[in-house]
Amino acid sequence: MGKFRRVFGIVLILIGVGIIVNVAYKKIVTSHKQNELLEAFESQLVEAKNEESSEPVSLEPINGYTPVAIMEIPSIKLKQPVVDGITEDVIKYFLGRFPDSAMPGEVGNFAVAGHRVSDFTDAFINLYKVKVGDEVIVTTKDGRYTYEVDSSFIVDPDQVEVLDDADYEKMTLITCTIGSKRRVIVTGKLIGREDL
Repeated sequence: MGKFRRVFGIVLILIGVGIIVNVAYKKIVTSHKQNELLEAFESQLVEAKNEESSEPVSLEPINGYTPVAIMEIPSIKLKQPVVDGITEDVIKYFLGRFPDSAMPGEVGNFAVAGHRVSDFTDAFINLYKVKVGDEVIVTTKDGRYTYEVDSSFIVDPDQVEVLDDADYEKMTLITCTIGSKRRVIVTGKLIGREDL
């Protein structure tokens, strides 16, 4: 019986180590993908800035993802790429812009979703700590936009009115609460813009 307990204990330890290694591997893969996209996107932004053309600059997809912006929230030390779409393949690694929502700096609701915690990314793990008055800086090919947070609240998953359009330059950030039963919502309004 003692030998069985020892073997069972060793098996449990090996399973635990295997789970930790698996999660660590997924986090490393995600970090690599995020950094690769950030670097490529920043490089495209520099190239776009250096091109003297009156034509709008279109950014190329990077590894199959269409970049929209780089989002920074200094109060929670977040710097993440935002890509088009909210499919699982997108938000597994990145922040995703809701289809048909406004682009950064445009009149309308620029709506972005991200995971709070997953095996791969935890981009919005600290979104609930963002306070009214905090800044969210969004850099695109067209410029740098600063939003000021004006509310933070929790809704049920079926309260999709948070995605409704707006008649001003609005931003809505969305993630899950612990246990994924409800949604954390952070909204803001555009307070500044500058050309790159």
